[in-house]
Amino acid sequence: MRIPITVVIGVVLAIVGVIGLTVIFPNFMATNGEDFVNQIDTSSGLEKYQDYEVGDTVTIVDTIARMEFSDGQTQIWLDTIGKSPSDPPFRFGSNLMEDYGVGNQVIITFEVVKDSNGHHTPDANYQENGLSPDAISSRYSTVNEYIFIALLVVGLGIMVYGGYSSFKGGSSLSPAPITQDDDWGFPQAPPVAPAAPMTSPQPQFPPSTAAIPQSAPASPPPQPVPQPAGAPSTMTITVPPGVVAGQVLTVTMPNGQVVNVEVPPGSSSGSQFTITVKQ
Repeated sequence: MRIPITVVIGVVLAIVGVIGLTVIFPNFMATNGEDFVNQIDTSSGLEKYQDYEVGDTVTIVDTIARMEFSDGQTQIWLDTIGKSPSDPPFRFGSNLMEDYGVGNQVIITFEVVKDSNGHHTPDANYQENGLSPDAISSRYSTVNEYIFIALLVVGLGIMVYGGYSSFKGGSSLSPAPITQDDDWGFPQAPPVAPAAPMTSPQPQFPPSTAAIPQSAPASPPPQPVPQPAGAPSTMTITVPPGVVAGQVLTVTMPNGQVVNVEVPPGSSSGSQFTITVKQ
């Protein structure tokens, strides 16, 4: 069964969102209280931050282990630093006892400054007033965390949409065409039919006249054989209807001569007789 590409994309985005929230942000975009305290150098008599310069922004992600409010300031001990009286707390210039509690995951953000004595400190007046209440917030409230949360939500949405679309498509009564997938899960392009081999054009020859039979010339109609001059002309005459013996007929001989002929005795209509005329 092939997994829809939309489901794969959704899974990837969701995984990136989860890894960003649990690994990337707390370990690569922020630090914890213990690592921050360990990088402080006091060997010169001045408190110096080895990993930060003046003007750098410090982001600490940790869990509250202990809280106390006294003299108008809230002291917060972080879980990775410790909660004994000898462990250094972070001080804030307001009462935060109702806003946070032990076990809450918080983010502390401040900019490194240098006080009048040359010490690196979270705030110019940190020793007197502590940090501003705006320097602390609950977990999952920063811009970077919002980005990873958005990736997680979008990834889950794409996964649900892709799975639903695949389910609806698979439940259709008409079967979907079967396609071959490549190594990445994408449908392969249909095979291209091989091109027909090129053939050289057939040579063109002029039409041959030798193979065409010539029709024989029409023979002229037979000409009448001319009669020699002075020869007698003979002609057979059929007695026309209504003509009786003794009547005279005017006939034209084959040579064109016109003669008068008397129907001989005993002749009747339809009978024949022959005459011979000298020219």
